[in-house]
Amino acid sequence: MDRNLEGRVALVTGASSGIGASVVRRLLAAGAKVHGVARRQEALDAVSPDHFASGQLVTHALDVADTAGARALAAHLAATDPIDMLICAAGTNVPRRRMAELDDESFDRIMKTNVYGVFTLLSATLDQLRERQGDVVIISSIAASWPDHSGAAYGASKSALLGLARGASRDEHGNGIRVCSVLPGIVDTPILDLRPSPPPREVRDWAIHPDDIAEAVHCAVSLPPRTNIAEISVVATRLQSLSNTQAATPELPLSMRS
Repeated sequence: MDRNLEGRVALVTGASSGIGASVVRRLLAAGAKVHGVARRQEALDAVSPDHFASGQLVTHALDVADTAGARALAAHLAATDPIDMLICAAGTNVPRRRMAELDDESFDRIMKTNVYGVFTLLSATLDQLRERQGDVVIISSIAASWPDHSGAAYGASKSALLGLARGASRDEHGNGIRVCSVLPGIVDTPILDLRPSPPPREVRDWAIHPDDIAEAVHCAVSLPPRTNIAEISVVATRLQSLSNTQAATPELPLSMRS
């Protein structure tokens, strides 16, 4: 595998599972040093044990909704191991997600993780990214553009991320910072299990795989510095198409049904 990220340092959130864990492994394979952030220390350490043992993967147990903790981590990295890639993959949702089911607590929880968690680390690492003309990749969702079964609060949080990414890019592109939003459709990750009715395995088998999103992230950060992929929409070929992502459990094509 091409080791075209040797000498670069990444901070990846949501790094213990799903898309975040796949991104960590892809960047490590390309030669980058990775600081992985998630709430569960044991799960973080198990993402890539060999790289953890060698020190190429450094883990940090942290909830990105902890603003003070996130800023403290950014300050620590600025002093000891400055980053040039920030990949924001941490995200959450709630089972009771219909508008009439949401309350202040659940809405706040989603916003603190999905939006404030991204803003805090982007803001806190901005000087590092400016100095190194770095990359920011924000994992949003196709729900940012096409409201769906994921609910009003989740959709609002992902729309906010799209606005944040576009605004940050407008402000910082002249400083050499590239900002890319990745907007996946249905991805077979543990967050699907939070749905009121999780999709069956035969549907999940045809969903996007977290490794597919990791490849998109790698593409975005490995292009020549003169070029930025600002937004990438990714959908499951057999299950979805752009603007056709609203079904909670997409139906397999007739030709694929047993």
